[in-house]
This record gives sequence, structure tokens and C-alpha cells, in this order.
Amino acid sequence: MIHKILDAIDAIVAEKRQNGQLEDWLKSGAARRFCEKISSERKHYYPALLLYLERNGGQHV
Repeated sequence: MIHKILDAIDAIVAEKRQNGQLEDWLKSGAARRFCEKISSERKHYYPALLLYLERNGGQHV
């Protein structure tokens, strides 16, 4: 299950980076909301997902 979530994060980070929207997406809080949404059934994943997003997005969330 977690690998599907990480794949989804990787895909959206790549898409946002390609479109030049990654920095704004991270700064606006949309990235945090995305992690909340995809981990809604497994809330214990949320902190790890934010850390993963921060490291792979290259920015602080």
C-alpha cells in the first residue's frame, strides 16, 4: 500500500517540477493537503509522507 502512495507522490512532484509549479505547490500548502488526502485512511503514514515529499521535492513543506 505505501509504495502506491509513494508512487503517487513521485508522479505529482515530477509533474509539478516539469510544469514549473513545484515551488508554488509546496509553499501554498497544497502539497501538505495532498499528503493528508492520500493518507486519509492510514493517518499514521502522514508524517512519513511529509518527510518523503520534503526530501524528494527538494523543499520544506
